[in-house]
Formats: sequence, C-alpha cells, structure tokens
Amino acid sequence: MKNPEIGLLICNSGSSNSGTLTGMACIELLKELGGDDIGILSLPALANQVPRQTLIAKRMKHILIIDGCSNSCAKNIAEKSGLPCTHYLNLEDDLRIQKSGPFSTLAYSSEDVAKVKEAIKEMVILMKQLV
Repeated sequence: MKNPEIGLLICNSGSSNSGTLTGMACIELLKELGGDDIGILSLPALANQVPRQTLIAKRMKHILIIDGCSNSCAKNIAEKSGLPCTHYLNLEDDLRIQKSGPFSTLAYSSEDVAKVKEAIKEMVILMKQLV
C-alpha cells in the first residue's frame, strides 16, 4: 500500500458533536473518493510522537487539518509534532457549526455530515490540483 499524497489530520473526538462530525465526514469522503490519494492520519500517534507515523505525515505533500471547534486540538498537535499545516478547516469558525459541549456525541444531523463532507471535498479537490 502506497502512502497517499494528501493527509487528513482530524480531531475525531467522539465526546462532542463537532468532533464526531470531523470523523464521520472524512470517512464518508473516503468511501466516495477512495483512499489512493487521501488518507486519515493518526492524531493519537502524532500526539504521542510515534516515529513511524510522524515520518509518514512529514512525507505527505499536503496535510488538511480539520478541527471541530475553536480549541484547535488537531492543529495544536500538528504544530507540536512539527507538521506543516498546508490547509485548515475549523467547523466552528469556518462552517458555523456550533459545538454542543461534552457528551453531545450524537447531536448532529445527516445534513451536518453532508455539509462538512462537501467543505472537505472542495479542499481536497483543490489540493489534488496542486499535487
């Protein structure tokens, strides 16, 4: 399996609606576009400085960091790992999707997933043109 050229570094926190949305939307996008050009990076592995995962991420041409809220956890972990943020999407700031707070895992709709997926897809299409 070859490494994709575009990495998705996502919050994917299952403790809130906005974090859950980042993961749901990216999985739906991978189902639609396939995983040859894009792949989801391991945020926990990067936070724990797993050498192999850090090396894989640093070799990618583009990294799209997707955070669910203004805490910007994924972006902060990327910075601490020395990863470049070539593209960034924050659901709360950019898409006006409000975080409902802790334990709001299921407080989202299929329309929310579609909205987030489309925003990510537009950014991925742009990155593919730059590769």
